[in-house]
Amino acid sequence: MRKESQGISWLEVIVLIVVVVLVAGIVVPNLWKSKAEINEASAVRSLRMIIAAESNYAQAYDAGFTPALSTLGPPPDAMPNVSLAGYIDSELAAGTKEGYTFSYTAGAADSNGRIQTYTLTANPVSSSTGTTHYFVDQTQIIRQNTQQPATDKDKPLGG
Repeated sequence: MRKESQGISWLEVIVLIVVVVLVAGIVVPNLWKSKAEINEASAVRSLRMIIAAESNYAQAYDAGFTPALSTLGPPPDAMPNVSLAGYIDSELAAGTKEGYTFSYTAGAADSNGRIQTYTLTANPVSSSTGTTHYFVDQTQIIRQNTQQPATDKDKPLGG
């Protein structure tokens, strides 16, 4: 005769919990790392988008570069103009996107009122949203630093 099964023992439950905790300990950190890498890739795409938007703005309005990042944002009436050109989305124009903060500084205007230089940095909001800091200016060379905010002295992206 066979003995009838009476369900799961406490020992089996404890073993199951230990296995779940061990698997979670391996998987969760990798998920956080993947999310940070996705945010970093998004920051680089956003920088490239802003670089292109600055070039387009300078050509379309014959005004040099923009005085502020928000100038590249969407106009409320869908009619682009020199103050709201509509080249980037409102989230990026506000200076934050997918775990990164974007800080734009326009250079001084020349005698014709055109801004000829700018700097733009992208810094992670926290270490869980990314670890690489980025810098770009009118040269359009994106630079990176994993220790501190990037500057024009840091190595180029991919270099």
